[in-house]
Amino acid sequence: MKKKGTLIALLLILLAGLVLYFAYLNREASGRDQDITTTFGEIWQTTGEDGSYHTTDPETEPDSTDAPVVTTASITATPVTSTTAAPATKPPQSQAPGNSAYAFAGVYEGIDPAVTASAAGNYLILVNRYNALPSGYQPALAVCVPAYPEKIEMEATAAAQYKKMYDAALAEGAELIPYSGYRSTARQKGNFDRLIGNLMSQGLTRTQAVNMAAQSIMPPNCSEHEVGLAMDITRKGVWDTRDDFKTTTEYEWLRAHAHEYGFILRYPADKSDITLVQSEPWHWRYVGVGPATEMRQSGQCLEEYLGRQ
Repeated sequence: MKKKGTLIALLLILLAGLVLYFAYLNREASGRDQDITTTFGEIWQTTGEDGSYHTTDPETEPDSTDAPVVTTASITATPVTSTTAAPATKPPQSQAPGNSAYAFAGVYEGIDPAVTASAAGNYLILVNRYNALPSGYQPALAVCVPAYPEKIEMEATAAAQYKKMYDAALAEGAELIPYSGYRSTARQKGNFDRLIGNLMSQGLTRTQAVNMAAQSIMPPNCSEHEVGLAMDITRKGVWDTRDDFKTTTEYEWLRAHAHEYGFILRYPADKSDITLVQSEPWHWRYVGVGPATEMRQSGQCLEEYLGRQ
């Protein structure tokens, strides 16, 4: 009888182990479907580090109740302020709702960027909270590194250059895993709206929430990901974007060679007063080999290089 009880206990332990193992595999698979970063930057934060991942697609499931884990303290603790240098030019003033060509004019109080001129092949296009894409902008897309199951896309030329850069880095022991490339306006709006909702649930008015959200995520039509020219890069074993990327072999390789393929570190730590975005060591932007090389030599960020905010 005692032996029978011991056998049953061992079987239960084995069964529990199998359940935990398959739960882990399922969590890893769902984690690779997310499109959210986990630091103060351009996208709101989820609980990715503790194993709870965002798995719904805001394009197909706009009513998802999955809320971003962002608090007013996490944003106000490290605001972007201009302390060491003035912007290249004065940002455009907000206009009254209905008077702007911005597709979402009147939807987000205090957010009314100028609509930037755009054209295919304009790899120096500037998009940020003051410069928006025209409504319906759609780049030609291609998969960056087909070997990965996520099939992350970028604008076609940028994707081809990323693949060349990826191959060169891999040959030298650095695996530049594409994490988040092209993102539709619908996805960007879904992310931005959820952050606003999260902040309002903490007691902020909508106006306060909109303006605070804009400190940590670009409004719809204002993200470089919508142009298809930006890539958030991660490395083997980490399906996430983290500040410690700057301590990796991959980051060091990019700092030394990315310009050779037309990519720049878009949000350097020492340019936050100009870009108005906190340091994002994982966010690399395609601008073309010539401009990227010139920016690396001069130490300029994109706004400085173009001479405007």
